[in-house]
Amino acid sequence: MKINYTLHTHTVGFDGRNTAEDMVQTAISRGFNTIGFSNHFIVHPNIKKSKMYYYAVNGKYSNIYSDDVEFTIDLFGNHYENVRQLQQKYPDINILCGMEMDFFKYHGWEDKMRYAIRQLRPDYIIGAMHFIDLGDEILNIHDIKNAGNPGTGRLLREYYQNLIRLAGFDWRETGFKFNWLAHFDLPQKVGLSCPDMEVAAIQALRKNSVPIELNTSLIKNPRYHLNPAAMGEIKNMPVVISDDAHGIGRIGADFDEVFDMSVRAGVKNICTTSQNLYKFVNIRNR
Repeated sequence: MKINYTLHTHTVGFDGRNTAEDMVQTAISRGFNTIGFSNHFIVHPNIKKSKMYYYAVNGKYSNIYSDDVEFTIDLFGNHYENVRQLQQKYPDINILCGMEMDFFKYHGWEDKMRYAIRQLRPDYIIGAMHFIDLGDEILNIHDIKNAGNPGTGRLLREYYQNLIRLAGFDWRETGFKFNWLAHFDLPQKVGLSCPDMEVAAIQALRKNSVPIELNTSLIKNPRYHLNPAAMGEIKNMPVVISDDAHGIGRIGADFDEVFDMSVRAGVKNICTTSQNLYKFVNIRNR
């Protein structure tokens, strides 16, 4: 394995299939020396009105969507306590407490997130955008696909415009910042592609020195189409390869293949060892 860390993971109690301890044991068995847990931190006052919330209720993972920041802080606090106990039980692997935080543009979002970060003190934050925030209406990428023409195209471009806004967000005002951005090409999960906007989003990330993630779960999706122009923009950016593991079967999955693909595409700055995480993406060194 060319990469000895995995930081984009999800567990039971959120939308993962295995316990944190299951994930730790699997990571150890596969030769990793660092694992981090990055369950979803998604808080919006109208999130429970979204279609995805009802899917989550039926799938028994509705905890990942909340309209109450205190509820989510309590959920993560208990989760982090369990993770830190695992560090004592498994001292031979470095175990980190992270989160995958969704960006929203509603008034007060920054204050809520600043408060949550102060309370929880995560080791790292993965920036993400699974929704378009239209105020009363919150649309997931599946909703965008199902909008039909010309709605799908318009909403897809709005998704990327919001992603560009996220890339250029002035984190100095919030007291925290994302360590890197997850799956900039997430719409490809449902077969949607907007190559010029993908490139524009990457350019905004590079301009604002935000590292980028290449997500093996997404890249190996049969709907995924490699965007050579996007890869060209990524060439000189700091890159984290992730598995986005929602279960033990995905830990480290396709790391070597995506690493080799990236190198062939000319990507130069891939973080390969956990020691380099502190340099590449500024993981908080405890």
